Amino acid sequence: AYRGEPEHVGERQPAAMARFPEAASRVCNSILVAICVAPLVLIGGMYMLGWNERRAVCEDRAISQGRDKVAEVKCGSAMDGDGALVMFSCDLDKSSPEAQVSPSGDAWSNVSFVTAGLETRIEMRQCVERTRSKDASAYSVVWRSAWVDMSKFLSPMEAKKECGRDQNPAWDPDWPAAATTYAPSVVAGGFTLSQQLVKQVPLNKRLRSEDEIPEGWLLGEGDSYYYLADGENPKGIGRVRLNFTGNDWGKPKVTVLGENKKGTIGLWIAPSTWLCSGYSLAVLKSGTVAKAEFFSALAAQATMETYVLRVVGFLLLWWAFSRFLAPLGVAAECVPCLGPLLGESIHAIACFVSCLPGCACCLGVVGVVWVAMRPMVGIPMILAFLLTFGGYIGFRMRKAGPAVAADPYGPSVAMVVPPPVAMAPPASVGVQPRPSMGAFPQSFEA
Repeated sequence: AYRGEPEHVGERQPAAMARFPEAASRVCNSILVAICVAPLVLIGGMYMLGWNERRAVCEDRAISQGRDKVAEVKCGSAMDGDGALVMFSCDLDKSSPEAQVSPSGDAWSNVSFVTAGLETRIEMRQCVERTRSKDASAYSVVWRSAWVDMSKFLSPMEAKKECGRDQNPAWDPDWPAAATTYAPSVVAGGFTLSQQLVKQVPLNKRLRSEDEIPEGWLLGEGDSYYYLADGENPKGIGRVRLNFTGNDWGKPKVTVLGENKKGTIGLWIAPSTWLCSGYSLAVLKSGTVAKAEFFSALAAQATMETYVLRVVGFLLLWWAFSRFLAPLGVAAECVPCLGPLLGESIHAIACFVSCLPGCACCLGVVGVVWVAMRPMVGIPMILAFLLTFGGYIGFRMRKAGPAVAADPYGPSVAMVVPPPVAMAPPASVGVQPRPSMGAFPQSFEA
């Protein structure tokens, strides 16, 4: 520190210099995001919005066409409505020849379940790490669906002290893997349902095998199978729990919509229309569902997906436009003393201001797609887009005011020249003005 300067003032200078590289790095990162990342996100959001609107229109057309063309048939005659879109409510047949599903893994390869689909879930009690901070962790014993390596813990010695061992038991590859498997086909009311429809059968019933289970496994409460991978211990580490879930044969009624191809129900392709081709219907729902309710549910589901993707697309556009202004806020944070306050204020203003172009861009993309596919809806959206952007540009131009000429010989500062003012002639007096120091008077009075 300089002489007479407080010591703490001199000590702050190295600290400020040390923070300069960090501030410069943040500014460069924000500029990089604004130049490289934000444009990609903007383009991706616009593409997703356009694809979503096209999908929404085409799915709505397919649902409307299906509602008009569907033929409701009864159970028992698989050839009714052959070659057409059919709809029926029938019971799943438990005696279906292909409704036999076995879990994976050599240990359970000889066990099978009578079900349309089999969901396998396997877990083992293991010692796991719950990180609290960079220097301290907590350890506990919980169920996990994958093996946990204790050697990678922050403090293996502390984990051994808490869990009573230095490593979790190994995961046997012969155990069934966590997966969901479906039967190739299932019979319902004389019709054979393809696997595309079988995959829509809800799996909500815990299953118990009628076959002999592998050695070492025990059937416990809740129809769960248990296995001890490493013997008994106070913490229960190494205990394996295996669950199988399938469809409920006590509630076999399903309502099916699909194309009948010689008794097999599969995908129905909607007739191609303007900008729409390849959209299809093949739906299965539990219980008995009326035609009107069935198609209303399909339309509601499609509408919900459309609005969710619209919100996601709008948020992507909003974020992209806000990143273009982010460097201003980061740069303002480098101002001494008031930097954090200025930075937060500019970030908040940038977030608010970027909402308007994000909203306008979203309306523009959606409107362009709907102009091409449904002009009566798309044209008003395009008008809203143009009015929004036009109003924003007009507001900016009005706020800026008329242009003012700048001085070509100096900085760009407005030049205001006052009008000339008439000066009165000086009054005649008999006293000479006092000469300045070092100058000789030109005349003297007697």
